Amino acid sequence: MARGRKTTAITVACPICGKEYNKNGIGSHKVACQRRADTERAAQAQYAAVQQATAGGSRAQGLVIPPPPSSPGLRGAPSSAGSSPGPDNVDNELVIEQDRGGATHYRGPSVEDLPEPEEVHPAPRDEDQAAPPSPARASPSPSTNTLRLPTFRAPTGPDLPSNDLRVDDFLTISHPHAATPPIHKHFDDFTRTPPPISPTKLNNTPWHPFKSREDFEFAEFVLKAALNQGEVDALLALIDRVAGGRSALSFRSYGDLKDAWDAASRVAPAFMKHKVTVPYKKEDRTYTMYCRPLFEWSLGLLKDPLLASKFVWHAQRLYKYNGRTWERFVDEPNTADGWWKVEDALPEDGSPLMYALYADKTRLSSFGTQKGYPIIARITNLPSDIRNGEEYGGGQVVGFLPIVEDENEEGKKGFTTYKRIIWHESFWILLETIAKYGKTGYRFTCGDDVTRILYPIVLILVADYEEQAMMSLNRGPKGLSPCPVCLVPQDKQMVLGLQPEHPYRDAEPIQALLDNADLTKRQLDEALKPMGLRPVENVFWKLPHCNVYRALSWDRLHAYHGGLFSDHLFEEFQQIVKAMGREAVIEINQQFDDIPSWPNLNHFDAVVSVNFTDGQKYEDISKSIVHASHSVFRKAKSKQGYMLLKCLRRYIVLDILAGLEVHMESTLRLYANELVKYSQTIKEYSDAFPGKNWNFPKCHTHQHIVDDVMEKGVTKNFNTKPFEKMHGIIKGIYQDQTNFKDVEAQIARIEHQVSVARFMRSRINALDEAVNKRLTPKEPKADSFHKHTSLFNSQRVKSGRHTNAKTVPQGRNSYFDSKVLSRQHAEVWEDNGKAFGIDIVGEDNKTIVHHEVAARVVCVFSELDAQAAHRAEQQHQQQGSHGYLSGIGGQPNAGNGAFNFAGNGQGSSNGPAGAQRRPTLQPQGLVGMGGMGGNVRAPGKSSLTGLAEIHETLGGNFPPNQPPYPSKLSLVAHQASLNTSPSSRTSPEQSPN
Repeated sequence: MARGRKTTAITVACPICGKEYNKNGIGSHKVACQRRADTERAAQAQYAAVQQATAGGSRAQGLVIPPPPSSPGLRGAPSSAGSSPGPDNVDNELVIEQDRGGATHYRGPSVEDLPEPEEVHPAPRDEDQAAPPSPARASPSPSTNTLRLPTFRAPTGPDLPSNDLRVDDFLTISHPHAATPPIHKHFDDFTRTPPPISPTKLNNTPWHPFKSREDFEFAEFVLKAALNQGEVDALLALIDRVAGGRSALSFRSYGDLKDAWDAASRVAPAFMKHKVTVPYKKEDRTYTMYCRPLFEWSLGLLKDPLLASKFVWHAQRLYKYNGRTWERFVDEPNTADGWWKVEDALPEDGSPLMYALYADKTRLSSFGTQKGYPIIARITNLPSDIRNGEEYGGGQVVGFLPIVEDENEEGKKGFTTYKRIIWHESFWILLETIAKYGKTGYRFTCGDDVTRILYPIVLILVADYEEQAMMSLNRGPKGLSPCPVCLVPQDKQMVLGLQPEHPYRDAEPIQALLDNADLTKRQLDEALKPMGLRPVENVFWKLPHCNVYRALSWDRLHAYHGGLFSDHLFEEFQQIVKAMGREAVIEINQQFDDIPSWPNLNHFDAVVSVNFTDGQKYEDISKSIVHASHSVFRKAKSKQGYMLLKCLRRYIVLDILAGLEVHMESTLRLYANELVKYSQTIKEYSDAFPGKNWNFPKCHTHQHIVDDVMEKGVTKNFNTKPFEKMHGIIKGIYQDQTNFKDVEAQIARIEHQVSVARFMRSRINALDEAVNKRLTPKEPKADSFHKHTSLFNSQRVKSGRHTNAKTVPQGRNSYFDSKVLSRQHAEVWEDNGKAFGIDIVGEDNKTIVHHEVAARVVCVFSELDAQAAHRAEQQHQQQGSHGYLSGIGGQPNAGNGAFNFAGNGQGSSNGPAGAQRRPTLQPQGLVGMGGMGGNVRAPGKSSLTGLAEIHETLGGNFPPNQPPYPSKLSLVAHQASLNTSPSSRTSPEQSPN
């Protein structure tokens, strides 16, 4: 206000927008308001012209370009709800359906589209009934009065099951490209577990190119511990001194370790450095971007035999029988509609390779002086437990976007647009190959030995609101249409319906505006203002089968826990409680503290003073806030507090429903109904206490949850929480493993080492799991016993039932108290180190009834086998089982092709040679029946030294004089190394015992 001007409380209505303004400021407002009105009318006319020019091609594909939004505050603006039926309003009258074959049909509204009885509709307000709605406040079209879920209708067709239907049965209908008939399963038979990994697919040296497993595990330890060069050299020297020169490690210095990492880095695509140059104010500015080839990284996962069986390639629609009809449910992305639509658009032999991409700027240092801008990718063809996990196959950092900052230019309109140009130009470097093969396809043989034509497609974009504004080129919360997804006006964001009441954004008319050479830069900017967009080419428009505005997904972490609740509902709660006085603050904090402990629930004792924490803690506060404060507000008779609790209660219900990991038609309708109730409750609170403006993006964006779930599956598929957990890895690298100079290059290098280590660790774990599975005994019959034997020197041992006092079953003989056994029932031997056999002999003690049956025989070939067998037997004994029969044979070490008894005992050829070891037999070492493992040496000692102490034979005598162990044993057939299958001359048969 100018100096000397008198203040006044008189307000005057603006003749253009109708809003009340102070009398002294109405003049300047009218000038600005008129300018805005003229601009918006011109923009709407331009939008309509573009729509009319492009509508022919769109309608030919069954699409309708949405009309522009009604401009907030602009009287007389055209409204889609108030216009007469015509071609431009066909979207309000048609219902889109898809049949089982994926074909799209359009029909007019029918009785099936009417709301069901349990659905809730916004009740008219008194102020709405007092006067007819103004043109600027158009009522929703009839199509928004019911939640339409056309693809969720019960399936029909001759191929569907009609007999033997039970409650909770499952029905799977695959996309027609899968050429798979509908599959009907009862509840107990339904499973989605991928087939196990074939042992033939396992690599026996998964640590390669490291020289040994010890080398890799040392390098992995150094990487996790973030040791520097000096610490590594000191640790290696200490290990060498302690081991007396007999260490299994081949590393002697940090240089050796660095060389090993350099060699190992080739197992996965590494980061590459790129330059992005864009002029600003007639001056070229160059920025650096690091990224790894996204498509090449994907192919590495696809050819991996450990992951090959876990990929899904076709869309499915899953149904559950409720006793009356089939009710559809969704969880994974391939069970939702978006995947189905993509397959409709692909050739019949095409296989979609779906991506979920995430980008967000994060602070690397505590004071925020250093920032990082990671891009993280996940393959949505993999199940959620893998792709959202932290192990191999999960999220992968694929790039670091340049951070554009200039204190002298910050805040200027031109510089704001310039930063968005740099962002999209940089992202194109990552997506260029995806765009190419998304059009042509790429023939590739996957790890399951199936050749597919891959079409890489970005299905999901994951980000918080600020980053979504960057991806969609939205102007942000102060724009005229702040939502990145739809064209909701700024002052209508708190009004929510059963389904979106405003049209979705469409790239086609926006591209037409950008391509219009007749528009000046200023005219283009003004034309895009009503749509809330900036005049920049969007990189995602170049991707086939990708609609950026539908790929953008609602984010539960930032929209609810770290947004609507933390910054608005909870902040309002704190202000109310503090205004009630110190006693109310103490009582509410005490009641939070009195809430009993619960697993995975953070406990709080001072909630009212919390002003910043992470999203998980805000979520836990929201779970307890109503219970801890209801009595306090009621005692204080706080109307505002009580009305806010009603809003919080509605929010909590929405949060619970949004977090479901399986959604059905009934849960989606329930969420939509609750959303309307929440909108009504917020409106009541806002009317009663108008101090806060509830028209902000995070109050609106959950309007799109139902559509997101229908298109992309449940919200965990596009939640930022698993992505943001990876920020911790990047921050740890920056703080512990860089010199704070040229940090992006260092972070990219070390993050690549982390990826390589994760890759190798997954293979080592798979190999260990296969060995443990092979050595873990199955549950034996109730009348079975433990027996251990050494089969040295080709010894053959017989066993049978006891018949006299000399053959009473004991822990040190071969006799069993079982009537199903003959006197000489079986014979066990070691056949030249190649196989084991058990023959079932007839009563004449000569006729072999069954050759080499599959009785439980555990082959112990290496120290790894011995340790696994020891653990398995301990677990078996704890469970009260009787045990199994184990034999000792010989097999070369998996890593070097021969079992080396000299040196480190693990078959490594890298350790120093030592004297051959011969077992020392110690009879006192047995521990009752099945005492295997009682005297097995600690890990790290020679396996044969420990195994030699398992000395009992089935005959009760010690083995004859043993020859010295050979330095190496001959190769064992691969089949025999993984299974106790018989030799080629016989066939295994299942033993009755």
